[in-house]
Amino acid sequence: MAAKKSGGSLAWKIVVGVLVALLVIILIAEFGLRWFIGNQMTEEFKNSAKEEGIEVTEDPSVSFGGSPLLFGLLRGSISQMDMTTPSTLQIEGSQIKGQPASEIHVEDMSTDTDNPVAGFLRATTTVPDDYLLASFQKGISDQSGSETIGNMVVTEITANDQSDELEVKFGGGLASLSLKPTARDGKLEINATEAAIFGLSLPEQATSAISDALQDGMSEQLVANDMQVESVDVGDGKLTLTITGTDVPMNDMDHFSGESGEQKKAA
Repeated sequence: MAAKKSGGSLAWKIVVGVLVALLVIILIAEFGLRWFIGNQMTEEFKNSAKEEGIEVTEDPSVSFGGSPLLFGLLRGSISQMDMTTPSTLQIEGSQIKGQPASEIHVEDMSTDTDNPVAGFLRATTTVPDDYLLASFQKGISDQSGSETIGNMVVTEITANDQSDELEVKFGGGLASLSLKPTARDGKLEINATEAAIFGLSLPEQATSAISDALQDGMSEQLVANDMQVESVDVGDGKLTLTITGTDVPMNDMDHFSGESGEQKKAA
């Protein structure tokens, strides 16, 4: 009887030992896979900036949530990914290079190497005043057909947390315009709340035209196709925009590089 008991105990120890060894192997593979994919994404971010002539001084951070990444890849999708990228913006006039600081949350992303698709995506990006100025100048330039007009018309923009508005100056201060950005029905809206030239109120038709131009310039830079604007927050010297979408091709997120369609074609 004692011999049988000893044999059973030995078999149980062998089973436990194999399971522990298997668990260790899985943990090592999981850790290695997370490190490898995170490192690849970091290098891709750096290389993308390098192609624009920008040196990255701060690495992005990448994490994959609590679900095992290894099992997710076996079934062809990543359950969760969170990525925070630093700002690499370089702005000259109305030309924008690099990308603003962003936080991206992805769920159920396919592992298609050519164009992965996120089942759900939320992206929050924060842009400073000079980015807003360049975007607004470009919006006016596109509508007028002249870059010079855009640069001359809008000369300063300041995000004001206290009023939750964007304060815009034209012609070096000859005219002013207060704009309130909001998210409405999944779209970005920018409405004029107060406008004046030499202290006199501007006609509604004029302020609407300006608001539309600025709205178009900002939407082109920050909102990818088929994405919904979830929220807009005005802080001191910056504006934060959150967009969401379902079944989003990850290649569409190139919109966050700060390049317009014309810039990409030129490249």
